[in-house]
Amino acid sequence: MRVESFVYATAFLYTVSTLHYLLFLSLRKDKLAAVGLYAARFGFLTNLVSIVLTIANSGTVVLFTPRGAFLTLALSVVTVFLYFSTKHRLSLSGAFLMPWASVLLLASVLSSGVPKDVFPVGITGVVHIFTAFLGYSAFIFSAILSVIYLIFDRHLKKKKFSVFFHKLPSLSLVESVIYHSITVGFTFITIAMFAGAIWSEKVFGSFWSWHPKQVATLITWFIYAGIIHLYLYGSWRGKRLCYMSIAGLLVILMDFVGVNFFLAKDIHSFKG
Repeated sequence: MRVESFVYATAFLYTVSTLHYLLFLSLRKDKLAAVGLYAARFGFLTNLVSIVLTIANSGTVVLFTPRGAFLTLALSVVTVFLYFSTKHRLSLSGAFLMPWASVLLLASVLSSGVPKDVFPVGITGVVHIFTAFLGYSAFIFSAILSVIYLIFDRHLKKKKFSVFFHKLPSLSLVESVIYHSITVGFTFITIAMFAGAIWSEKVFGSFWSWHPKQVATLITWFIYAGIIHLYLYGSWRGKRLCYMSIAGLLVILMDFVGVNFFLAKDIHSFKG
């Protein structure tokens, strides 16, 4: 079966999900959110199939193509969204997170699917790749919720009760979900770093080489370790937690774009 068919199907389903969540935001009809959720679930399945077929056709992990990188990140974003939206019933977050998935699928459609140099992967390489993307996706989710929190908090203080927040739970619950998503992301990134070190030793002969990606990931790890520490012991909660979460996402974006598309010339490069 052609990979492109599933990629296009995924892009269509994620777009449908995005549109329904945006309509839900303005029309406040639960059926719209339900359709958005079902479209996201079916899109998750076609996204997963497209990755499996890409691996089967190319014989390598999909990360070694620009298309594969975007497909994998989109799958990770939707995985995190489905987990938290189901667990905490945060339908409103779909209007902010599913557009990310749609943009990533569009980037995948427009990107090259031709493999670059193939490196031996093994189980440690697979674990490294997918846990890293899951970690980044959890951080994206926490930052999006942080933006929602800050807007909601501002409206409450000004006593502007917008319909925008009619389905949003209490600020304390949103804050707890932000922290939960940060801890989930931190756990996955930690696993990715250890798996990456083992993989690096097998492929390049050393656990650490001061590669730009290794340095950027270590900086990211320290930032989120600091956020968790300040939340637990420094009373950095509420708006402070949100500001730190958003700042962390900006660092991740600089890492993803700057390192993977410009600085990296080897295994971490997403350029075709």
